[in-house]
Amino acid sequence: MRGKPADEEPEAADDLLAALVAGDSSGKILAAYETALRDSWAGRELFRFRNFHAAVSHGLTPWAMAQVGLQLITGGRGLRDPLPAVAGHERMRHRAAVRPRRRPPFKPDGILTFDKLTNVYFSGTKHPEDQPNHLLVHASPDHCAVKCREEYGNPCQYFCPAAVYEMVADPKFGTDGQSLRINFSNCVHCKTCDILDPYQVIEWVTPAEGGPAYQNL
Repeated sequence: MRGKPADEEPEAADDLLAALVAGDSSGKILAAYETALRDSWAGRELFRFRNFHAAVSHGLTPWAMAQVGLQLITGGRGLRDPLPAVAGHERMRHRAAVRPRRRPPFKPDGILTFDKLTNVYFSGTKHPEDQPNHLLVHASPDHCAVKCREEYGNPCQYFCPAAVYEMVADPKFGTDGQSLRINFSNCVHCKTCDILDPYQVIEWVTPAEGGPAYQNL
C-alpha cells in the first residue's frame, strides 16, 4: 500500500489506541473506528479491490479474468457490485457427494516442488514445544475421529500447508481408528484452518511466542 498522506487526520488507529488506553473494546468506544478506516487512505485503497477475491474464487476462468479486468478499469466495481461471496468452509462437500479421485497422489520432486515438512523448515517457523497450544479445537475427541472422518474425511490434514493437523492410529476408536494430533509448533499462522474447517470449531489464537520468518514465505 502507499504511504499515508501527511495531512490526512485523524487515523483509524487513533480509535484503537483510545480503546487500549481506556481498557475498553466495547462497540461504544470503537463506534467511530469503521467510519475512520473507511474514510482513510487505506480504506479507500482497499475498497478498490473489494471484489477481487470473489471474482477468482472459482479459479482463473475466462469470466473471472474478464471481471478482474473490468474491476481494474472501474475502480473495483466490474460487472456486478458487490459480487456474492461464499465462505470457504461453506463450499466443503460431504464425502458421499464427491466422486473418488482416480489420479495418483502428488509426489514432490525435491527440486522445484517439496513436501510440507520441508517447506515448514524453509519458512523458519519456531515455537517452543512447551508453550500452550495456540490452535484450539472446540469439540470432543470423537468429533474428529468419528463425525468429521465420516462426513468430510478430516480435511484439516490436507488443507493445512504446514502439516499441523495429523490423523494418527488410535485403537480407542476401533481397529482402524484414528485421532487428531496437533503439531502446533509447525504453524505458519496462515489461519487456513480457522477459515476452512467445515464445522468452524478450530480457533487460531495468538501464540505465547514464536512464529514463521515471514520474509522466507
